[in-house]
Amino acid sequence: MTPHQLHRLVLDNGLRVLLAPNPVGASIGVAVHYGVGFRTEPEGGTGLAHLFEHLMFQGGAGSLDGAAPTGYLPRVQQAGGVGDARTRQDVTVYYAAAPASALDLLLTLEADRMRAPRISARILRTQTAVIDEEIRLMVRNRPYGAFPWVLPRTLHRRTENTRDGYGETADLTAVGIPRCERFFADHYGPGNAVVTVTGAFEPETAQRLVREHFAPIPARPSLRAPDPHEPPPAQERRLTVTDPHAGQPAVAVGYRLPDPVTERADYLAHVVLAALLGQGRQALLRRGPTAAVRASSLSVGCGLFGLPLDTAGPDLLTLFAVHEPGADDVLTALDGTLAALAHDEVDAGLLRATTARWAAGALRELGDPGMRAQLLGLREILFGEAELTYELPELVRAGVTGEQVSRAAARLASSCRAVVRFVPGAAATRGADRVRVTA
Repeated sequence: MTPHQLHRLVLDNGLRVLLAPNPVGASIGVAVHYGVGFRTEPEGGTGLAHLFEHLMFQGGAGSLDGAAPTGYLPRVQQAGGVGDARTRQDVTVYYAAAPASALDLLLTLEADRMRAPRISARILRTQTAVIDEEIRLMVRNRPYGAFPWVLPRTLHRRTENTRDGYGETADLTAVGIPRCERFFADHYGPGNAVVTVTGAFEPETAQRLVREHFAPIPARPSLRAPDPHEPPPAQERRLTVTDPHAGQPAVAVGYRLPDPVTERADYLAHVVLAALLGQGRQALLRRGPTAAVRASSLSVGCGLFGLPLDTAGPDLLTLFAVHEPGADDVLTALDGTLAALAHDEVDAGLLRATTARWAAGALRELGDPGMRAQLLGLREILFGEAELTYELPELVRAGVTGEQVSRAAARLASSCRAVVRFVPGAAATRGADRVRVTA
């Protein structure tokens, strides 16, 4: 049995199952991906996907032992494990890592909440308040808290592509139990999910447990997500955000990435380009002209959340820099670097070092069974290509050439981007954007 061997099965209710056994170690990872994210939310229902992430942590409506339910996470922790969840544009994932002996428990808990979560008026009020506090801490009262959310709102025009994941307070306040039940029925059926198990287990045992716990869940039709694709912008779009918590000005830049399905090679070239521009001590923007503006913070990455290939829809290559006054100097340095890379291929030694560092980081992530379950299930539900997670390090390290990087730089240099300036200033309003934005 090879460490990268995958086993797939589909239950009669439509649930897809991915088993990735690895004889090394004594722990397991379990992830359940649902094909619902903040792009999927209905009109007037912004924030529902993230709210449901919170609701699912209350555990299933059933109880394992007849005692009063205590929620999902306490049971995982009692078994020596850890668990968490993430809501993204197209996907919500629930994941846990624990000793191998906890496999039955983890699958039981996941099946319990896939069958029906615990929702009450009290739980709904509590979790809505928790999310409002998250918005206050992470967006309203945090320096540059509008990043990265403001970039999609600037660059994109389709409503689904401009949402920020947290939702609007008015929408969340209006959510009641019937709407939650409808959202669950539309998006949390087994036919809209992928269960991934990784780590130290026997495939036959895992298959038996998966069938035992998930097969009795009735099939439910899933509401098809809207097509998020839209044409690239025809002109550069700029905004200014007045940020009362910012100590220095900052600039955020967003470019549309190539399609990860139809333009996979170009997409990966952009991943390498982002690493060359702003990742590591040898990053071109760190040792080049940006030193003149003394940027105190600089980050460049592919994907709204910095993880490549975590959405099948429109996504961004982003740059964010905190700097002294002179945002144009940052943009000039960026434009100059892109023009140079488009004209002359990057130094071969720097390219090798950059791609090797990126590949090493990707391989380190795979060492953790919980993260491995997340990544395998993510690429399976988005692209039907769980194997891509294992292949990515070598595809980037050996497959991306200097010529491809030059083409990627030329593509960015000629494309219409979003530029958002963060300006220290008076208190922002508490409106829909949570920041005062001027054209």
